[in-house]
Amino acid sequence: MSTDREFIERAERASMWAWPPRETFYVSGWILQAGEPSIPRINSAKTLRFEQGADLDRAIERVEGWYAERDRTPRFQIADRVEPEALDRVLEDRGYERVGATSVWWRPLEDLPPADPAIEIETRPRAAVMNAIADPNWDETVREEHAAMFERIRRPLALAVAFEGEFPVAGGACVVVDDLAIIHSVFTQPMFRGRGHGKAILARLLGWARAMDGREALLHLPDGNEIAETMVRRFDFTRRYGYAWRRR
Repeated sequence: MSTDREFIERAERASMWAWPPRETFYVSGWILQAGEPSIPRINSAKTLRFEQGADLDRAIERVEGWYAERDRTPRFQIADRVEPEALDRVLEDRGYERVGATSVWWRPLEDLPPADPAIEIETRPRAAVMNAIADPNWDETVREEHAAMFERIRRPLALAVAFEGEFPVAGGACVVVDDLAIIHSVFTQPMFRGRGHGKAILARLLGWARAMDGREALLHLPDGNEIAETMVRRFDFTRRYGYAWRRR
């Protein structure tokens, strides 16, 4: 198994294909991303590598300027491995708050649970997909921005949808990057929770990923969601690393 640093770097590179930004820029080894305003993940700086000898304060100021030009709030992703190591403390001292603590869960794509073939697989964010995945609190702009992000994905993509009758009640996405499957956006509409739809979506995506020659699966899960954490543990996922953001 890869070391933590190797694994985190591989996983974070793959995540850029699963949540593709509109544009990227490099500052002293960090990777800056910008995209739809309603998707914070694709409006943040990945900080896994930093150029030796680069000036940290100057790099932070360049990041702030780049996001200001795009009318975005500066956000730095702080994973379990970060360069320079003092970055989290420095950003805190500069008034950045820590938000969005997330864990990345992993399992090999072996000995998979049976999948329900009635769970439909789409390859584009058509209306049924977005009706399943979209939080009821999203307005039309947020919904359209998430659909636009899905349209940019240029790796094998599955958008799984569960129905009750003709109504799409749950959904999720999986992107295969080389042999690594990134699962995200798993969501069940509130009035249909507790009926096993989330489990059915996850099982279907795992089976699809294996059929696409994936060997490992990753799932990004916000910390504190005890119900979802219990579910992924039952699917034999284990936590590999975590991250949060520092936001101005």
